[in-house]
Amino acid sequence: MTKSVLSFFTGVGLLDMGFRSADFDIVWHNEINTDFITGFKHGQSKLYGVNPNEINLFEGSIETINKSLVRDSISSGLIDNSDFGIIGGPPCPDFSNAGKNLGKDGENGKLTGIFVDIISDFKPKFFTLENVKGLIQKSTHRKYLADLLYKLSKDYCFDIRVLNALDYGIPQDRERLFVIGFKKSFIFDKLGYASLIDIEKVNLQLIIELKKIKITNLDSFNWYDWPVNPLYANARERFNWPQRTPYGQNPTKPNSIPSNLLVQSSVFTPSIDDLANQNDVFKAYSDKFNIIDEGDISGKSFKRLHRWRFSPTAAYGNNEVHLHPYKPRRLSVREVMRIQSVPDKFELPNSMTLSSKFKTISNGVPVVLAKEIAQSISNFIE
Repeated sequence: MTKSVLSFFTGVGLLDMGFRSADFDIVWHNEINTDFITGFKHGQSKLYGVNPNEINLFEGSIETINKSLVRDSISSGLIDNSDFGIIGGPPCPDFSNAGKNLGKDGENGKLTGIFVDIISDFKPKFFTLENVKGLIQKSTHRKYLADLLYKLSKDYCFDIRVLNALDYGIPQDRERLFVIGFKKSFIFDKLGYASLIDIEKVNLQLIIELKKIKITNLDSFNWYDWPVNPLYANARERFNWPQRTPYGQNPTKPNSIPSNLLVQSSVFTPSIDDLANQNDVFKAYSDKFNIIDEGDISGKSFKRLHRWRFSPTAAYGNNEVHLHPYKPRRLSVREVMRIQSVPDKFELPNSMTLSSKFKTISNGVPVVLAKEIAQSISNFIE
């Protein structure tokens, strides 16, 4: 089966880690941010024991990439035989509800369209595109997504769904949009002509729905077997979560909630003190660190985690400040890594600034969720 993957917008490689955990081989990477490149190479060497200089990484803009450039740097035959997949999460601030909503006209927003053009040109056997939920929440963004999907519909069957990291055992309320696609020729060989026609009809209905001012439940257009973990499914509504506790008190641990979803059990364990990047934290400077209630996430910033709850969405580097549940400080880089389910062996170098460390970790797909996506693709192909 196809196990070779090209990674675009690699960052420090969180999406890549998930696919590697599902036994995919990331044969080529692309990143333009020099800080992220430094962190990626260092982290890969620590996690996998590879020589950073031997990583096949194109350091430049996606706007300069073409098939010939990639073909010359990977094993012969992969590109010409479409024997590979493409994964990537284009920069999302222009579609984010917390951003300026510039959409496809923004400097970041246009990169999603370029990424889709690359998929259409390279014609991989499958692709995965990740972005913020805002891409389907605002009508202008949805219409742009619909246009991109229509472009892909010539060669691909696709499915979209908003997934929450919390529903996969990750202690973070993080909703993200995923688009997964497979070449029509592969769907025909695997499922037959009748199924291909049925999926094409569903895809067309989905595109029409996305162009409406108001949309219905998009899950009704799903045909792909999206991953589900019954232990954590619908976790936000399913469990009786504790709310706020005055700072400095010691709230009782609930017995009915899986420990994986509680930051105290999965993030702030004693072993974290011995890990790299645990001391990477901004110095306390505000009286708010000693005032805000544990679990008070009502403000736009200075949100304090509750030890017996999940974390709000990690979005550091965008004026977000998240506080330790019971210590008068911000979270550390290592604590953010655990919230993003990054393996403890992964680390970032001292040469990166604190801001860059927080930004690159919070920009990525939680590794465990990435693995769930990758494993579902692997199962489908097999």
